Amino acid sequence: MQDKSFGNKYNSIITAIAVPLAFKVNVIHSYSECTYIAEVNSVSAHNNETLFNIVSLKTPIRISVDERCRINQLATRIIASSPGIPFFHSGDEMLRSKSLDRDSYNSGDWFNRLDLTYNSNNWGVGFPPEEKNGKNWPLIQPILADPSLKPQKSHILAAVENFSNLLCIRYSSPLFRLKTANAILFDERLRFHNTGSSSVPGVIVMSIEDGHDGLPGLSQLDPIYSYIVVIINSCPSEISFLSPVLRARTLQLHPIQLTSTDYAVKDSTYETSTGSLNVPARTTSVFVELRKI
Repeated sequence: MQDKSFGNKYNSIITAIAVPLAFKVNVIHSYSECTYIAEVNSVSAHNNETLFNIVSLKTPIRISVDERCRINQLATRIIASSPGIPFFHSGDEMLRSKSLDRDSYNSGDWFNRLDLTYNSNNWGVGFPPEEKNGKNWPLIQPILADPSLKPQKSHILAAVENFSNLLCIRYSSPLFRLKTANAILFDERLRFHNTGSSSVPGVIVMSIEDGHDGLPGLSQLDPIYSYIVVIINSCPSEISFLSPVLRARTLQLHPIQLTSTDYAVKDSTYETSTGSLNVPARTTSVFVELRKI
């Protein structure tokens, strides 16, 4: 997942980046070296189940619909906060469901419906067609039969707002949209801080640095922010991450997250004396450092 955050511009001389964390399970099936224009970052596409459906299939039945929706949002946040070209399947932002249909090419509008009124995500509208899904019916039946797993309009609207905020954050700084391999790798703007054998499973901590007085050799791209830290916590509980590299900074939660209706992300904090970041469960927090004028 961290290699993906490099915008697919992997370089074999870099070490301690690809770590077999929990993210890899059932997400990354293989890896091949490619240029940043050879593929795009994504977590779902028109093939196979929708993002929300795959989350629903691969999470334990005891996981509530609130948590399932938050996991869906977490996946889109990883893509939106990574350099490179992001791709989002239509409906990722609204918890789109095809009633667990893994191949809806011939399933018609009933299963492919996209409700732009946000009243429904099309969950549980029936058993997906037998041709491509019959062998999975025993697995699918109890999930679709549980009314508590159906997202409500409030869940859908929260997901849409999350996605809108993600796009606003991404476009708030050109540091999220570095255009060349040199800008990402050789200028060393982008670094990871949770790597190696002592890394915390389920957590990605990424920083992107811009040129400033302390780094005269690095060009300035962003007139507002000189340093950005993205911390992705996929764990089901709050985490605290401490790094000496992050000490004595003036980091603050991104303004868009400060005004979000997602109250969890607002609980994210930074402690300047220790370089500690505290992030709630299944949350992506973006901390920014304003450029000194």
